[in-house]
Amino acid sequence: MLSKVLVAVAVLGLSLPAFAEEKISPALQKVIEAAKKEGELKIQWTPGRLGGDVGLRKMVAALNKRYGTNLKVRYTPGPSFPRMTAKLLQEHAAGQPASSDIHLGTSNHISQGTAKGMLMQLDWEGLLERPNPKDANINRTAPKGAAVAIASRVVGISYNSRLVKGDDVPKSMEDVFKPKFKGKIASTPYATGLYQFAADDMLGRERMTDYTRRLAAHIGGLMLCNAQERIASGEFLMLVFDCGHDDAIRMTRKGAPVKQATIKEISRINVMYLGVPKHSQRPNAAILFANFMNTAEGQKLQWDLGGHDLHIYPEANTRKPVLDIVKGGGLLFIDTVERNNTHDPKALRKIQAEFRKILKDGGK
Repeated sequence: MLSKVLVAVAVLGLSLPAFAEEKISPALQKVIEAAKKEGELKIQWTPGRLGGDVGLRKMVAALNKRYGTNLKVRYTPGPSFPRMTAKLLQEHAAGQPASSDIHLGTSNHISQGTAKGMLMQLDWEGLLERPNPKDANINRTAPKGAAVAIASRVVGISYNSRLVKGDDVPKSMEDVFKPKFKGKIASTPYATGLYQFAADDMLGRERMTDYTRRLAAHIGGLMLCNAQERIASGEFLMLVFDCGHDDAIRMTRKGAPVKQATIKEISRINVMYLGVPKHSQRPNAAILFANFMNTAEGQKLQWDLGGHDLHIYPEANTRKPVLDIVKGGGLLFIDTVERNNTHDPKALRKIQAEFRKILKDGGK
């Protein structure tokens, strides 16, 4: 175990090197000129991501200033990642224009879009201004160039910081089983974290099945990850597990008593990607936006407005919790497209279905 931890720390890097110089390549310059002619960027995805309507307008305003474009953003709150993926796939199959010029999703959504031939295959490394960090522990470009990573969401336990304090703040998976928490904590209806941690190279199915059964008998209900108002109100004291640190950060920034704790055993690094649908009406504006999200300026705006950034970059705020988990001997389930493609997704979905039923049935 120790050697694996040291290797992981070395891969992530412990120093904070100076920013690499960002340069506009001839290929990106062509994209910029084409984006000027397109004039608009239509976006539809799950509410709140990248700061929602207000955040996106600020990001596109900064993009326009940087590249001399005059893009207008047209944002419509959309369905969940899986449903938005299905919607774009249906539109592509029917030969209809894409509802969103750019697709935001995690590993399995990008894998689906790639397999169905819905996403453009691009030479992202030839387009992006910012060089790929030499110490990166993931490929920021998805297989076949179908998407590019923009952010990491560190999975842990969200909790009410007014009602859960001091030694009651969970540091381990087992800390949630204190008698005082029985009936007062929640999990998600989709068993997030639980089924991913059951992978053979993580904590294993047997351990996580037992854990899920005990958790199901201990919780007071199920809630969605983005419904953290229920934690802020005290309806639930914790969410075991959440979908990423950014949901809690957004609540904290609103003045709500919600924080996140990472646990010592394991975390899921939920990588978010941007891909460009082949039926996008403004593909160059979409490519330019994805490039901008990877610049130091774009990363800072992501953190300021959305509460997330990409852990491979030296200044990333998500870098510290990732390093803390690794240095403490914990495991990282880094949820990339490569992992989704090389680990049997059907087997994982089967475990998820089993765990969802356990949670729904109260551990029976």
